[in-house]
Formats: sequence, structure tokens, C-alpha cells
Amino acid sequence: MTMRIWGLSKRGAQYRAAPTPAVRCDHCKYMFPRLALGGCRLVRGPIRSSATCNKFTPRLAKEG
Repeated sequence: MTMRIWGLSKRGAQYRAAPTPAVRCDHCKYMFPRLALGGCRLVRGPIRSSATCNKFTPRLAKEG
């Protein structure tokens, strides 16, 4: 199974407000840059750092 970059809609990824700070987009390895409003390597459109989706994957500690 291959993953398409920017291939998911927000609805398809179930983009929503994050229930806890630990799963916010700004803690996900796919968000860039990690600002209040940035982008995602998987989900199309502007991404808020305070949101999350079903594709959330935490950054490794050494990535900062």
C-alpha cells in the first residue's frame, strides 16, 4: 500500500480539533512548518497546529 502525498481531503482524514495537546498537528511528523497555520504532507489545505486527524503520527524525540 502506497501513501499519496497531499492525497487526503480533510474529511477523509477526519481533521478536527485535537482532544489533547499530545495529538496536536504541531506534534505530528507530517506537519510543516510547525507554526499556528502550516501544511501537511498527507492532508490537503491549510492545517492548524491545534488540530489533529486519523493520520497523526508523533515526531521522534530527536527530530525536535
